[in-house]
Order: sequence, then structure tokens, then C-alpha cells
Amino acid sequence: MSERPLHQVDADPDCPRKELAFLQQTLSYIARGAPLEQLLGRIASAFSASYPQRCLAIFLFDPQSRRMTVGAAPRLSAAFLDELGQLDVQDPDSAPFWNGLTALSARHARKLLEVLPLRSFAGEVAGVLTICTATDAEGDVSHRQQAYRDAVGAAVSMAMLAIERSLVPVHARVGSEPPGEADERMALAIEGSGTGIWDRNAVTGEMYYSRGWKAILGYEDWELSSHLEDAYQRIHPDDLPYVQETIRQHFASRSDSYQVEHRIRCRDGSYKWISSRGKVVARDAQGNALRMIGTTTDITELRRLTDKLAKSSRMLDYLTSEIPGMVYQFRVPPGERGYFTYVSEGARETYGLTPQQLLDSPDVIDTVLHPEDLSLYRASRMAALAGASHWMLEFRVIAPGQRVRWLRGQARPRRLDDGTTLWHGYISDISQSKAIELELQEFALTDYLTQLPNRRCFMQRLQEEHSRIQRGVSDTAAVLMCDLDHFKRINDSLGHAVGDQVLKHFAQVLQRQLRKSDASGRLGGEEFAVILSGANLQAAAEFATRLQASFASQPLRHEGREVEVTLSIGIALMQADCPGQEHVLRASDDALYRAKEKGRNRFEFAPFACP
Repeated sequence: MSERPLHQVDADPDCPRKELAFLQQTLSYIARGAPLEQLLGRIASAFSASYPQRCLAIFLFDPQSRRMTVGAAPRLSAAFLDELGQLDVQDPDSAPFWNGLTALSARHARKLLEVLPLRSFAGEVAGVLTICTATDAEGDVSHRQQAYRDAVGAAVSMAMLAIERSLVPVHARVGSEPPGEADERMALAIEGSGTGIWDRNAVTGEMYYSRGWKAILGYEDWELSSHLEDAYQRIHPDDLPYVQETIRQHFASRSDSYQVEHRIRCRDGSYKWISSRGKVVARDAQGNALRMIGTTTDITELRRLTDKLAKSSRMLDYLTSEIPGMVYQFRVPPGERGYFTYVSEGARETYGLTPQQLLDSPDVIDTVLHPEDLSLYRASRMAALAGASHWMLEFRVIAPGQRVRWLRGQARPRRLDDGTTLWHGYISDISQSKAIELELQEFALTDYLTQLPNRRCFMQRLQEEHSRIQRGVSDTAAVLMCDLDHFKRINDSLGHAVGDQVLKHFAQVLQRQLRKSDASGRLGGEEFAVILSGANLQAAAEFATRLQASFASQPLRHEGREVEVTLSIGIALMQADCPGQEHVLRASDDALYRAKEKGRNRFEFAPFACP
């Protein structure tokens, strides 16, 4: 089974974990007092990477100069930023500023989508977070997705935390502020996001846990000791060696950071899954770790959902791999051609292609389609994309190194709120049943003895020729009725087996005289009929002469003797004014009767083609 990345159907289950990890790491950087410029740049770049058609920028407000300065604007031009710096900003949270910013964006081919104020804890506007897009990319509808709104909210929250942290740096605390009060306020803000903070003394092994960290395990602030041994006892025994080895590797500077996911025992004795990330922030002159700070997040629900998704994915993979044929999902956003979002392993036995090849490009199917079915397949696909209620088609494919196979495709659509259409379908190999079907059709339309078309098939062909003349595709056609003279004598004197050989022999002679555009058939007994497409009476007479001569010159031999048989032919002409093919056939039959009356082994014309 193969699937596409997040924000499409069947998302990568690791994406929520990666987003959570990014959030945790950014919060830890904020807590450790990383430079504001780096923090804001990290927030803006991560958002733009997730939504490439959107540009997130953060501007800081200088109340003294009444100007906006750049906090982070990785995808805006220098000219845009220069003009922004010239704006006189009385209040960044007012209509005049919004209007000026909107006009500035328009001059630089940008459409301003959002302006969100960034306030300090004191309630003052410290800056703004803006989101804009190129004017030629306005069709993007990602803003309707909940994931997009959550990403915007997270960016605003982290930007405000970073700005607030920069306003109260450790080295700039006022004398009246008790030590640790700014850090405590910062810790409270971070814990409001559901993340706990820990601080480890690598020399003494003493641990500090924030109130939020303890709350994750169900403890009150005073209920946990600071001893490292107690911390290790809470880790699930199966996970403890992995956690300790990861810490040793980081203490030895063999990793840039400490990152683990493990189970931990809660106050009530149950276990939760947590994700912990940290980093040594102080070392002695010899490089030994002195202090390590990190964050912890409860990921129990995320693990449960991930496990459930993995089980569902394995079950789906198992089911679709056991079903003969290919199961797929095809996504068609508004105005786009569409692409596969899920393809089962059955793609190998149907198309002779890998699931990944189809996920990369649905057009690869065209390379294995039978040339005669390519236009039919494309037309049916266009009809389906245009809004058909369902899709069903039988077509042939020729995969490299394989025989021609018949496939049947079926799919039904489901329309999503944003206008996207999801097609859920199934491709099955029907080569065996198709072969039986074609064989049955051949039996139904072929004379078993002579292998010529039977009366039913010949009449269908005659109807088609009549329709061609009615549409003006062809002017005329000659219809010949042929009969083997005195055939009953052969059956009576030599037996029916010899009579059957004579019929088969004549059918072979007849077939060699026909063009690809002509048709023939056995109507019954010793009667045969011929359609000469586009022929007039002269051409029909020449054909009749050749056929009689060829049949006479190639007699069937039985027991060393030639079986003498002659041929009588009646000819009628079919034109546009003929009311139907039955009239032409009757006219040629009347001409055959006259040929018989006049001595046989000759041909006669019908006096008129259309009675």
C-alpha cells in the first residue's frame, strides 16, 4: 500500500508528531531566552514551508518612532520592507494602518489576507503578524481547513510568547522584581500550551519539575520528589534502558539534543506516553554536562490514534492485497486534473505498474493502454471528471512483457465541501470472462461448418451498409445471392459428409475473392450472400465472373475424382432510395431464381433494386 503526505487523504501519521516536536522545541528555545530574531524567523519559515502559497511575516512596533520594524519576513522583497519602514504608524491595531498596509501589499502584487495584533501581557500592541499571498494564487482554499487555522493560532501564540520573553530578559530584571518571577511567568505561559518543563542538575542528579509537568502525571505541585532515582522508577521498565542510553549519548556530546518518547507511570498507577525533548545548556571546561533543560508533552492520545491508524492501515493493506484487482482513491480538486491518493498492490496485476508509479502520475496508465482503446478511455475519463455520477468501462491493456488483457474499471464519486471530488474505484481483470464472452458471440454469429458469418450476422452487416449509404458515406453497394447448383444430388449420391466438404470448400474460395470492405455469409443450406461495398452493377458482374471461374477451376476432389459443382448468382444494387435491406436481399434472391430458370451456372441482375 502506498499513500500521499499530510493535507491529502490518508495522511502520513508522523506529521502530527513532527508538528508537535516543532512546537515543543520552539517553546524550549523561548524558555531558554533565544534571540528574538531567530525565534520569529523560525516561526515564519516553518509556516511558509507548510503553506507555500502563503507568506507569514511578523513586524514589531516601535512606539517611540511610530514605525514598524521587521521581525521576520523571509519571503517579502526588500522594496516592500523599505516602504513599510516609511509608514507613519499611530496605532498598529487601527483601520488607517490596515488600509495603508493593504495598499502597500497591492503595489507589490500581494493580497493581504490577515493582520493579527501581537499584544504583550500588559495588553499593549507590540507588533502585528500578517499573512498574504501572491495575487495570482488567490484560488488557494487552505484557509478553510482546521489545520490551517490551528497553525495560524500556534504562530500567533508563539510569537507573543517570544516577544514577551524579549521584553523581560534575565539580565534586565528590575531590582524590585523578585528573582525568578519573570521565569515563573514565562513557565506559566508555556504550560498553558499543555507542555511541562523540567530542569536537571547533571552533577547532583536533582530534578526540578514545573507544576504543569506534575499535572501531566496527576500530581499536585508538592507531591513529587526531586531525586533522579525516583524519576527513573516512574519510567516503564521496558523503556528505561533506551531513555538512559539516550541521555548518556547527549551528555557525551554525541547528539545535538535529547529526544525520547516513552511510557511513564502516573499517580494512579496507569501509564501514559510522553514526548520529552531537552538540551544540555551548561558544561564545564572539560565538556562535562552541568545542566539540562527540557519540555515534556503528553502524547498518549496521539499514540493511541497513531496505533489505531496503523492497525487500520495494515488491515486495509491486507484486505486490498487479498482482493483480486486494484482498489484506489482518486482526488480531483476544483479546476485540476486529479491524482491518485491511494493505490493498492493490485496495480501490478492489472496495469503491470507499481502503486508508486500511479501515485506519481496517473497519466502513466496511457502508456499501457491498447492503442485501439486509448481514445475511448480518455473520453470516458473526461466524462467522469466533468461530473458523471459513476464511471464504468471495459478496456484493454498491454503491459511490457505481458499479453493483452481486458480490464473493467468502476468508480463512484463523493463531493467534498470545498468542491473536491473523491473517486473510490476498483479495477478488475476480466480477461477470462471476456474471452468466454467473445467466444460465445462468435458462436452466435458464425456458421459452425463454414466459419462464415451466419444469417443473423450477415443481416446486421447488411443493415450497417444500408445505414452508410443513407448517411452518404457510400453511394451504392451490390448484394449477391449465390447458390450451388444441384447440391441435393451430391448429398444423395456421395453422402452428406462430402456435401459438407463442398460447402466448406466453396466458403474458402469465396473468402479469397473478397476485399476487406466486403462481407459474406451463409444464409442456410447451400445459399450464400455477398455484400460488395461501393460496387456498381458492372463491378458486381466482374466479381461474379471471377468467383464462378475460380470455383470451377478449383474443384473439390473426392476419392481421386473431381466433384463437379456449378454456381448460380443473383445480383441487386442497393442505393440511397432503397427503403430497407430486406428489399435488396429479396431482389437479389429473385435474380438468383431467374438464373436458375435460365439454365444455372450463370448470373442475373435484378430488374430493379428496390421493389
